[in-house]
Amino acid sequence: MPSVLEKLSTLFRKKKEELVEEEEETEEKKETTHAERAARYFLRRKSRYLDSYPLYEPWAYAYIFEDPKTGNLVYVVEEVTLNDREKEIYDQITEYIMWELEPPEREVDPREYVMKYARKAIRQFQLKLGRTPGLSWSKIQYYVERDLLGYGILDPIFRDPNIEDISCNGVGRPIYVWHRKYESLPTNIVFETEDELDEYVLKLAHMAGKHISVAYPILDAILPGGHRLAATFQKEVSTKGSTFTIRKFREDPITIIDMIDFGTISPEIAAYFWLAMDYKMTTLIMGVTGAGKTTTLNALANLLRPTYKVVTIEDTPELRLPLENWVQLVSRPSYLGGVGEITLFHLVKVSLRYRPDVIVVGEVRGEEAYVLFQAIATGHSGMTTLHAESIDAAVKRLTSPPMNIPPSYIPLINIAMVIKRVTKIDETGRPRPVRRITNIWEVKDYEDYIVVSKWDPVRDRFEMDLSKSIVLDHISEITGRSREELYEEVAKRKAILEWLHANHIRSYKEVASYIQRYYINPKAVLEQLGVEVR
Repeated sequence: MPSVLEKLSTLFRKKKEELVEEEEETEEKKETTHAERAARYFLRRKSRYLDSYPLYEPWAYAYIFEDPKTGNLVYVVEEVTLNDREKEIYDQITEYIMWELEPPEREVDPREYVMKYARKAIRQFQLKLGRTPGLSWSKIQYYVERDLLGYGILDPIFRDPNIEDISCNGVGRPIYVWHRKYESLPTNIVFETEDELDEYVLKLAHMAGKHISVAYPILDAILPGGHRLAATFQKEVSTKGSTFTIRKFREDPITIIDMIDFGTISPEIAAYFWLAMDYKMTTLIMGVTGAGKTTTLNALANLLRPTYKVVTIEDTPELRLPLENWVQLVSRPSYLGGVGEITLFHLVKVSLRYRPDVIVVGEVRGEEAYVLFQAIATGHSGMTTLHAESIDAAVKRLTSPPMNIPPSYIPLINIAMVIKRVTKIDETGRPRPVRRITNIWEVKDYEDYIVVSKWDPVRDRFEMDLSKSIVLDHISEITGRSREELYEEVAKRKAILEWLHANHIRSYKEVASYIQRYYINPKAVLEQLGVEVR
């Protein structure tokens, strides 16, 4: 039986004229608009339309609709499908690429290398087939790229910036996503057979450069792009077959300006934190899983002075800082009974050799907490997160096994805050999940805490009182500036943050540039923004 290459060689005829684009344009003209497709979709399913937006225009779109019987929300991915002829050509192209693609002779970007070869293969098939009315080559290229270089059937979801988590609970069950606006939603994507799901988990493992099998049925890995993958294989440890959960990584992280925009924090509180980060106040961020602790940690760390040396320690590299003098350390698991394992405890210990100004630990939950507090006691600054819903619960966790922090070390924490997911009624009368920093304390002593800020759920406002702030007292001692001067400093920084918010300057690099310029020449920045300077 002739190979795909032999078939291609037999049918291939060189053509000097340019490729004809009319077929593709004709096919695209047949496509209805996004709005028309959405209207048809929801009318067909007798569902209540809530939201929709493109994921990869014009091929993939996301729809949010409500089941009128149950009131449950559903996240639906709709892709433009291949017709029978396009599917046949797609199969031939992918088979050809998989059989004929050779390893690169030198080190190159694998994605660019494969995509370049894929485009070449598609061009060859175009030349071979000539004019093909009713056939869209760009659509075929979308599917080739999606399946060979992307995440296959879940690739559209990976393109959605609103999605934080993607999870599969087993065969025959819908894929679930965590949406920033609508929280947990089932999707219309289901792995119908065990073989299909097992193959997809193997694909994810290979993309992460890791191994998963019946012998090693549990996987914890990092996917391309920084996404965190946890998976199980077949029915060795999960009764419904293979499972996986993916925590998506944001290439453009949420900044303090985004948090102001979301209402998670007020400009005044943000300015207070900016001043606290300026003088390396040790900070503890608390909350439950998914509350936004790491996001808040990253946003606050972006307020540090660019001259500080920062060492970050994480299980998964999620933090993204605009600092030059930054060392990012990541733990390493072991698959052989602890041999070769590098824990957070080891990394916190080794970080002290780097002479850091600030040590940032993604989350403390074990013996690494004791080493971190020892480092803080010797003059370093620290920032970390902890699973707890109040300062009392956090202190109980810290002073209990396995962390075992002595009560006398608790005052080393300057500021403690808790971030929560709460429900707010929107303008349409529907409950919407939002995040709020509900409480901020300054730690005076063990079991002695000063409330600096509290969120009012009735008015959705933050009430802040710095009159008893011991952090400002500490900064006053360091700098020799009076409380009135520090109040004015908070007001200036608040004005800058409000100006950035009003002018929609929110990317972490842009925000960092203004933060750093203020550190260098505050008067020039204030004058540029029109803030009165005394």
